[in-house]
Amino acid sequence: MEFLISGHPTKDAIIKLLKKRGQMSVDNLRKELQITQMAIREHLRSLERKGLVEYIEEKQSIGRPTFLYRLTDKANDLFPKPYHNFVINTFKDIEKNMGRNMIDNIFRWRKERLLKEREEALADKKSVHDKVHMLKDILESEGYLADLEEIDNSYRLKQFNCPTSEIGLDFKKACNYELELYKDLLRKDVKRTQCMAEGNNSCTYIIPKW
Repeated sequence: MEFLISGHPTKDAIIKLLKKRGQMSVDNLRKELQITQMAIREHLRSLERKGLVEYIEEKQSIGRPTFLYRLTDKANDLFPKPYHNFVINTFKDIEKNMGRNMIDNIFRWRKERLLKEREEALADKKSVHDKVHMLKDILESEGYLADLEEIDNSYRLKQFNCPTSEIGLDFKKACNYELELYKDLLRKDVKRTQCMAEGNNSCTYIIPKW
């Protein structure tokens, strides 16, 4: 079950595409959503009025410039980041008063709890294919905004709205335990090739098929 952003399915689709791609032209949005340019422009104007979308000019060597649309900071705040400032400040207080090891314990406890929950959810899934697709659905239902695709002998799982990315800016252990969680859950040598806490657009994991 996907979370709603604007309350309108097409506007939600535009917001999610811009979140994933960074910036897109009207024509690219039209091709992705399979609706008319007029409809795309109307939705973009509506999102602009709400302060959720803005555009930049990209000059071309020949012809008129292309207008590329992207999300504003206000739009990025629509994606779930529950209480991250409170959590980060609390972690800093714990680290100051109780030491770094206590922070490590908190991330480890969280990882063990999630591992148990995820294992129960995936208990009837036997193949790697079924497990990774179920995992993707679970992440989507929790607001991660995830994509999954097959590449050669592996799966590529992308998370465009990782709830721990803000925490990972100050506490790298959070990201490390997230990777360990996927390794233990799928029993595969999962690799992380991109991390939002390091400035990337997504947290990207490569999961071997075999």
